[in-house]
Amino acid sequence: MLGSSRVSVAQNLKWGPFQGSGGFTLGTEFIDNANASPNHPKGDVLLTIGPTLNGGVYLPFAGGEQFTLTMAATYVQSLAGVTPNSFGAPMTAALTLPVYVAKWTVVTTDTFDFTNDPLQSTFAVNRSAVEEYTNLAGISATRQFGKFATTLAAQRTDYIYPTITTQGQTDYQFSFTPSFMLQEGYSVFVRTAYGLNYVNGPGLQDSTGYSIDFGVNGQITPSLSGTIELGWTDTQLSASGTNKAQNVNGVDSNVTLSYTHPLRPNTTHSISFYRSPGVTLLLLNSSLTQATGVSYTLSHRLNQYLTLSPTVGWVHLVSLFGPTTLETADLIQVGFGLQRTFTKHVTGTFSYLHQTRDSKISGNTYDVNEVTVNANYTF
Repeated sequence: MLGSSRVSVAQNLKWGPFQGSGGFTLGTEFIDNANASPNHPKGDVLLTIGPTLNGGVYLPFAGGEQFTLTMAATYVQSLAGVTPNSFGAPMTAALTLPVYVAKWTVVTTDTFDFTNDPLQSTFAVNRSAVEEYTNLAGISATRQFGKFATTLAAQRTDYIYPTITTQGQTDYQFSFTPSFMLQEGYSVFVRTAYGLNYVNGPGLQDSTGYSIDFGVNGQITPSLSGTIELGWTDTQLSASGTNKAQNVNGVDSNVTLSYTHPLRPNTTHSISFYRSPGVTLLLLNSSLTQATGVSYTLSHRLNQYLTLSPTVGWVHLVSLFGPTTLETADLIQVGFGLQRTFTKHVTGTFSYLHQTRDSKISGNTYDVNEVTVNANYTF
């Protein structure tokens, strides 16, 4: 997301097994259509201020840092009164514990995330900006057989919206992934997965589905790295009230690549493409949404202190099933970010983002422009 950045800094906090860094953030943001209106847009200026904390608990018996924590207690003040003032504490915590059983590596993970949804997230799905709690718990077991490897995995993801309970969802996924290492850091794989989705929205339908994907992953060439996968997904919507059971299937794909020319090491090109015949928890009042998207980002280091990152993206969303009028929407994003390191303690970012939302439903088409300036101080 434009307007945010993560900067590597020296650790300045040590308390027992906890090591990390603390700091302070101060920023301002201008939005020309803060009320997301197609006909009567209202501008707003937001001021953000608060402390930040990044760190981890090091567990020597587990081989290093296994518990990480990132959080910021920020207060957002609206100068025009279009956006409600809010106190937010966006937080991400992750715990990873590897255990070795015979020749299997068993890894249990839990990642908790709390955010106040920004406009960039709610813009696409046409939802209100609300508090969101997400917790992902998983377990995987991997066994190496020379260049061959096999992984069994299971995970559960809970999406919780305290103020709008009808937007909640719980997902389960079970997968089996054999792989073969072509060379160091580069492998091909086949992944078979089965998933269950339970949604809370009235009139929405739960779903089950399976998929099979073939792909490559890793350092494909000395200059190119990433993942390329292509497969097939079949999703079955359960009967709910007057809604009959439905079946949706089709090709799914995911491409995420990063390229750095060996003669231009200061410039990195990143491109991503994805297509899914059916995704839950996307468009408002949609049990299942077909999604296709592509984005391109250029990260160019102008000098040792300054980095420029222009980006462009397009997403096409089609609501397939739902209790109300089904929506088709195209989203276009164009913007850039500029990051500057002033001292070893002070960094700053400037970003601009234009978003166009073109919907087939009247009243859901509008544009938004955002300008964000942010300064970060690390103790």
